[in-house]
Amino acid sequence: MNDSPYTLPWRWLTTRFHQWADQRTPRASIIQLNQRRIYIVPTGSGFFWLSMVLVIFLVAVNYSNSLAYGLCFFMLSLFLLSILHTWRNLAGITLVAKGAEAGHAGELIPVTIDCLRERRPRYSIAIGWPETESTLVSFGNDIEQRLVAQAGSRGWFRPGRMRIESIYPLGLCRAWSWVRLDFHSVVYPAPDDSYPLPENDIADDGEHSLTASGFDDFAGFRGYQETDNPAHVFWKGYARIGELLTKRFDQPSGRELWFSLGQVPDGDIEHRLSVLTAWCLQCDKQQYAYGLVLAGQKLAPSTGEAHLKQCLEMLALYELDGEMARSGGVNG
Repeated sequence: MNDSPYTLPWRWLTTRFHQWADQRTPRASIIQLNQRRIYIVPTGSGFFWLSMVLVIFLVAVNYSNSLAYGLCFFMLSLFLLSILHTWRNLAGITLVAKGAEAGHAGELIPVTIDCLRERRPRYSIAIGWPETESTLVSFGNDIEQRLVAQAGSRGWFRPGRMRIESIYPLGLCRAWSWVRLDFHSVVYPAPDDSYPLPENDIADDGEHSLTASGFDDFAGFRGYQETDNPAHVFWKGYARIGELLTKRFDQPSGRELWFSLGQVPDGDIEHRLSVLTAWCLQCDKQQYAYGLVLAGQKLAPSTGEAHLKQCLEMLALYELDGEMARSGGVNG
């Protein structure tokens, strides 16, 4: 979709403003909202309020009406007080990135943020990211708030600018701030289930990668999955009962699965990492021992949640040096 010529200046100004704001407020795990971080403008209701003040002032000047003067100055005073109290509702709040769950690229990742009130209660504050729904909170004490953020590409989890805003107390002004919190979490590649587990292939380092479903020990049936090997589908049963079932075989003792990029036949590096991610998840689900070989790094075959986490982190940070990873990797 092409941008309208009328929207290009606005997009340019928005981009420049965000760049300027990012320079003033670098990413951190603990951020306190102060005068450098808080911006305030009238809301739509605020502009209407000011226009009414102007109309009443013109009437007062034209008719030399003292009551109109008094109403005009009273309304203007309320607006000025609204600026102060709306700003104070955000000023001094400290946001602490307490943690984020690991997840896959493109998913909504739950995050936990501590909101520290700094002496006074806070009311009607909206917190969230532009691509997700904001949460409205009021707190008289320090609270722990659960939110969700959109994960970008694989790498270190660096969500974009989080917006915190308030129009309390009168709704005439909007105070807001953009903050970039550092959660120190990892975004795994999105799994790609388009390829079945490799059978009797050779990994890059010469290790044999054997199928996770061996043919030696039949162990029963399970529901059919799209990634199942067609040779394992119980076609005769489908003809009788109309339901697709897959034959399940126990993994023979001593056999181990080795995965590497060379086993994925085509696609760019991101696609291959996504396929390897799916294979690791499949093996973990079926409790098969599996290992991973990536660019000189090697994880011996094993099972369990800790081993799966090691494999997924290796895939997530593949070819991301420390400096790039800490600045956001391919997340940006």
